[in-house]
Amino acid sequence: MEGPSIVIATEELAAFYNHKIEKASGSAKFDWSQFKGQKLVITASWGKHLILSFSHLTLRIHFLMFGSYRIDNPRDNRIPKMQLSINGHELYFYSCAIKQIEDDFGDLYDFTIDTMSPLWGGAEAKKSVMKKQNAYVCDVLMDQEIFAGVGNIIKNEVLYILKMHPERKISELSSIEVARLVKVTRDYCLQFYEWKVSNVLKRNWKIFRKKTCPVCQTKVTKIPTGKLQRISHYCEKCQSL
Repeated sequence: MEGPSIVIATEELAAFYNHKIEKASGSAKFDWSQFKGQKLVITASWGKHLILSFSHLTLRIHFLMFGSYRIDNPRDNRIPKMQLSINGHELYFYSCAIKQIEDDFGDLYDFTIDTMSPLWGGAEAKKSVMKKQNAYVCDVLMDQEIFAGVGNIIKNEVLYILKMHPERKISELSSIEVARLVKVTRDYCLQFYEWKVSNVLKRNWKIFRKKTCPVCQTKVTKIPTGKLQRISHYCEKCQSL
């Protein structure tokens, strides 16, 4: 799950604020008895992290590559990492990493690098990108210390909008291109959120999971790229090196 989806999760879970947990269970290694009676106080997001803060404990959830959450709609034949009974509803969290954190989460995170935060700092992001001269642009976009919340969908769509090959080096980009990379990434994250809330996200994808380029009809290339070897979807013609 990417940053915009995590923001939506915080909004959906806000309906359970100030309600007590009636029961907690799951495959994660926790003493589930400590959850009973705790109230959900607040939810927050940072990048790909979902924060659930209860009366006396705080959890950080990372949905990794294939994680998900459900409300009153369990997945068939899947044991959740965590299941919470709260206010007559069931919350399910699947294929995710859950960690209890002791410190105030506001002190743990730099919200100026969170692409969905009002505190996002575009100028600082540009400086950070420029320091990665030998890196591929596809890897830099996935760097959570620069673009917290950007995942593979956003990476591919941003590079297509910019007509930029995923394995261009940062050293090959002009200052103007880097500035545009930063701006388009931030703008696309916000647009991603709006589309997903309206349930029209997939129909607005331009290159991700497409068979042919919508501009030139060239067959879309889908291969691992960069040092991270994450799959990139791109047009060899429109995004040539």
